[in-house]
Amino acid sequence: MRGLLRIALLFFLAVPVLAQSNCPPLQAPTPDPAKLLFTPQQEEELGEIIRQQLESEFLVIEEDQVTGYLKRIGERVARHLPDTGLHYQFLLYEQPEIQAFGMPGGRIYVSRKLIAFMRNEDELAGVLGHELGHLAARQQALDMSFAFREVLGIKTISDDEDLFGLYNQFVESLRLKKRHSQPSGDEEKGQKIADQLGVQAVARAGYAPQAYLDALDRIMETKGKTGNWFTDFFGATRPDSKRLREALKNVGNLPAGCIEAKTAAGSEEFRQWQAAVLRYKGVGHEERLAGVLVRKQLNDPLRGDIDHFRFSPDGKYLLAQDEGGIYLLTRDPLKFVFRIDAVDAQAAQFSPDSRQVVFFSSGLRVETWDIDHQEQTSVVDVPALHRCRQTALSPDARYLACFGYDLGLSLFDVASGEAIFKRDKFFDFDQGFSGYEAFFKAIYFLTHAEVVTLRFSPDARYFAASSRTKEEVLIDLSTQKKMNIPGAIHTAMEYAFTFVGPDRILGTDTFDNKKSPLAEFPSGKILDRVPLGGSSMVAATNPKYILMRPVQEFPVAGFDLEQKKFVFTNRMSATDVWGETSASERLNGEIGLYKVGETTTKNFLQLPLGKLGSLRTITVSPDLRWLAMSSRTRGGVWDLDTNQRVLYVRGFQNAHYTPNEVFFLDFPEFEKVGREIVVASPVTKQTKSRKVEKDDDLTFFGDVFLRTTHNDKNRSARRNLVIDAMDMATAKPLWSRSFPKQGPWVSGSASSGKVILVWNAKADGLREELARDAKLQERWNKENPGDTDYFMEVLNAADGTAAGAVVVRTGKYSFSPEYQEAMGDWLVVTDNLNRVLLYSISTGEQKAKWFGYRPRISRNGERLCLANGRGRLLLYDLRTLKQSGEFFFAGRVSASLFSADGKRLFVLTNDQTAFIVDAASGITTAASMEH
Repeated sequence: MRGLLRIALLFFLAVPVLAQSNCPPLQAPTPDPAKLLFTPQQEEELGEIIRQQLESEFLVIEEDQVTGYLKRIGERVARHLPDTGLHYQFLLYEQPEIQAFGMPGGRIYVSRKLIAFMRNEDELAGVLGHELGHLAARQQALDMSFAFREVLGIKTISDDEDLFGLYNQFVESLRLKKRHSQPSGDEEKGQKIADQLGVQAVARAGYAPQAYLDALDRIMETKGKTGNWFTDFFGATRPDSKRLREALKNVGNLPAGCIEAKTAAGSEEFRQWQAAVLRYKGVGHEERLAGVLVRKQLNDPLRGDIDHFRFSPDGKYLLAQDEGGIYLLTRDPLKFVFRIDAVDAQAAQFSPDSRQVVFFSSGLRVETWDIDHQEQTSVVDVPALHRCRQTALSPDARYLACFGYDLGLSLFDVASGEAIFKRDKFFDFDQGFSGYEAFFKAIYFLTHAEVVTLRFSPDARYFAASSRTKEEVLIDLSTQKKMNIPGAIHTAMEYAFTFVGPDRILGTDTFDNKKSPLAEFPSGKILDRVPLGGSSMVAATNPKYILMRPVQEFPVAGFDLEQKKFVFTNRMSATDVWGETSASERLNGEIGLYKVGETTTKNFLQLPLGKLGSLRTITVSPDLRWLAMSSRTRGGVWDLDTNQRVLYVRGFQNAHYTPNEVFFLDFPEFEKVGREIVVASPVTKQTKSRKVEKDDDLTFFGDVFLRTTHNDKNRSARRNLVIDAMDMATAKPLWSRSFPKQGPWVSGSASSGKVILVWNAKADGLREELARDAKLQERWNKENPGDTDYFMEVLNAADGTAAGAVVVRTGKYSFSPEYQEAMGDWLVVTDNLNRVLLYSISTGEQKAKWFGYRPRISRNGERLCLANGRGRLLLYDLRTLKQSGEFFFAGRVSASLFSADGKRLFVLTNDQTAFIVDAASGITTAASMEH
């Protein structure tokens, strides 16, 4: 059928090419004015509003050197569309999907994965033409008009309407009214119109329109099948096949005079640009800063925790991987060689010949790096059409396995992007089960990260996979053929299993795990039986040792196949063994090489600076001199004036700076050391510890900490609890509150001096709380919250008195609050719609709404800073409630905090560069929205 498709295309296109002067203007269907609420100008404003909400969800690339080529193609096609009054923009974005979409107002977003999927510029022009067709027909504006009518009941929008407020009203009301779907044929009709307009425009622009059909055929996986009258009559034609057939007709019906003479394709330029898009590792924009007062790289920076170790097969190298990238080391001597920035990389490995490092990202971008030349040798984006729940890469980076959210298993040839094996329902809910058994399988699927096991042999010769529903497959990669699975190997593959070298396989016997089989591969001959648990397992580089995760209270333990017992454990999950040498991370962050079973070594190394990963906590002194921050396992205190790290400690989970120049650091329980509060002086470098009872639930709030005592065994129910406030310095009691019925959640920031009690409006304990305070009862009566709303009571941390209260209305959970902070008279709430909601504590009135996250209010209550996108901070003047400026940093922002007077802003980026900027000097862009 694919051959017939190409023959038909050749027939349709075998016509004389005439001048464009013989081509009639392209016309888009005129939208029904009764259905369209928005003028083109209003549609552009609405698109800008939606952009602010959505762009923080993914990386958007706006740098001209990367997007310029895309813009040229899009503008070339757009010139041939009818004028709609919209201004088109073309942007790249990062998501693990082969997708392009248009937003109201003219923005077209193209995923990097789609760029990798395209074979030439003509295909990409066709995709852009299709998306432009949607916009030229005003389909996005019509869809939003329908939604606004359904949810808000409005019939018209005036020229001076507050669209920002109207849009927020819309998203807050989505569950308040039952919505009707648009007529079933509207989407199909919309795609047909977009295809028609797109094909016409790309042909007029000088691109080959049939290239779009090639891309569409691959994306829809129709394999050239268009159906016919017979399959239509019996309802056997897939909708995608019908769409391909209609698109084929569009190409065939092109007026001869509308086919622009084709210019040279510039395929080499396209390939070079495609490679540049795949290699891009920035934050989406260039640095644009104003008012920088201080800029310095932290000395003795905080290094992230190592998540993964792997020795090379020949034992010459060791890789150590953290959240930000991959370190390549030599084993003997233990020495740093080079580092690969790879923020989103899955566990890296060595090629079988030990000459390359290979890895892939969650978006299935596969990279190979040459060790001798210390450079990237290839980057390929594997075009999986369905998102992967579990993945695995072969050691030679030639094959990638994907178990998708659609429950299917695919094995891709990385170079070609073709799937050499596919099986639907690799996790089968229905296979011979019903009733309770199907229910338990569903629960297992939802509660376990690994529901299938995917393994490649270390020599990259074989691939084996099994699911917890007893689906299994074995493939010889040298022939790309399925293999028969002998009985012993079948038993080993039923649950957790691993290759043990290239010629053995080990797996848990689900009937008797004390007799788990070690079998010769691929013959299936039983070599031994060993006692194994039900943990996840993987062979170390020395396959004599099997790494089991977890084992009892240990995140990892090493099982010796010869001794048939566990011979070592590790306090961190990351470890590996080559020969009799194991790699592990030491408490101070150094990398150590140990003899298996021993806990001391003289062979260790401190790694150089990498990207900063997730922080547990961070704070600065009000004068911005002292910085305290911590990752999961280690933390420190820095003097920002001298750029010296003055304290280096294990990880802490809370930090607060007091006026007498000391930090209070909250250290969690670790190994045999219980939880403790430590008073640390950055000036004298002295510390003093205060023990914390094991069951104490402590939270910092300025100079006060709260201890929550749960008298009910089920803590999550939050019933029958007591909150005691204590002075941070002396631990003396300040005030106490008891909640015999359902109590509130306690929220707020450590530096605010305010405590926020977050109540679900239908909590039975709230009635007693209101009875305590007439002003709270008055606020409740005035607002009259519904059962799905939240009542947020703000207390002064020092004495427990009520400062006021706010009702957050969710529109029957159209949105949900996620974070709260109070400062002065302001309560700021973030929600799951990427919004920041600002309230007055004293009046309960909502004062403003903005798009963004991670808000910070200055201590004087005059300024607010929030993030919205990687490396982008926005500043607001709370006296006017207007945006006062924004900052674009070259790296991701890890934290931002104001000085005491609110005039300066401290910013830390993930490369551990500390900035202090003038908070009044942020640049202002034309796109700034003032709401």
